[in-house]
Amino acid sequence: MARPIIGSLSSIVLVLILAWSLGTIAVSSYNTTEWIVGGDKGWSFGVAGWENEKPIQAGDILVFKYKPGAHNVVEVDVAGYMECKAPDDAKVYSTGNDSFEMPGGKAYYICTIPGHCEKGMRIGIPPR
Repeated sequence: MARPIIGSLSSIVLVLILAWSLGTIAVSSYNTTEWIVGGDKGWSFGVAGWENEKPIQAGDILVFKYKPGAHNVVEVDVAGYMECKAPDDAKVYSTGNDSFEMPGGKAYYICTIPGHCEKGMRIGIPPR
């Protein structure tokens, strides 16, 4: 007895779509890079400029490593970056191992403990 062609074709198409979808997911996650901000020194004084010449892209992960209680991390806008000031309602991260997925545009991070940003605890990531 002959098998219906329509049923077999739809099964093949479904398998091909599933394989293509999984391939697309694997390719997109493969290109993600995790960056330890400041490299071996971590999130510390004088880290400003560490981000220059790094090919940080949308979807990459920035990891801020530091001693909890000694520093913090706050995402700010360009004015906050330039003035070393976060808005009153800004979310303050202070675990010592804080991660941020890079957006598609600019991103700015500072330490809001008094004097720390002024001593170079800030980075600005340009869009790439």
